[in-house]
This record gives sequence, structure tokens and C-alpha cells, in this order.
Amino acid sequence: MSAGIIFLLILALLLVIFTLQNPTTVDLHVFFWNIHEVSLVLALIICLILGVVLALLLSYPKIWKLKGQLKETQKRLTKLEEQNSEALENPHAEGVEITDGQDDPSFFKD
Repeated sequence: MSAGIIFLLILALLLVIFTLQNPTTVDLHVFFWNIHEVSLVLALIICLILGVVLALLLSYPKIWKLKGQLKETQKRLTKLEEQNSEALENPHAEGVEITDGQDDPSFFKD
């Protein structure tokens, strides 16, 4: 079995143990609503799920922005790799071609 499945089974077992040890009911007062005799475990699980959903919703715009930046960076990398391969195909003796408009290929001029 994979480590993820084993982790989820252990987590489920701990949740069952927590549920059996806390059969308490509580009254919830949320803004204008009053909910009477709700299981404490159920209230905690709902709050946990709402917290995760809220965190995901708040972090999604940042993830979207980073994905866009990643695509732009990958495009730039591809373009630079193409330029690099072109430069390697046409190498110059000194690395830089020096031209001054004359046909004399010697570096030192008289």
C-alpha cells in the first residue's frame, strides 16, 4: 500500500477515536442563527472544512498569477535557448565579430 493511503487510514482511525471520546453536544450561536444540540465533533469538522475552503479561495488568485509568470518565463527560456543554439552554430573567432566597413580581415591596422 502507498504511504498516502496508510496516512489517510491512520487519520480516519484518529477521527473515529476522537468522535467516540467526545460525544458532547453543544449549542452554536453564529451571527443571527442559534443551532441547538449539535455534536461537537461535527461542528469542529465543519469549521475545519470551511477554513480549508476559505484558505484555498484566498490563495487561488496568487496561484493563478504565478502560473502566468511561469508560462512567460518558459517562453523567454525557449526563445533564449533558440538564440543560444543559433549563436553556437555561427561562432566567431574571438566571440565577437568586429567590422569597420573595410574588407581587411586583420585585427591590427596600420
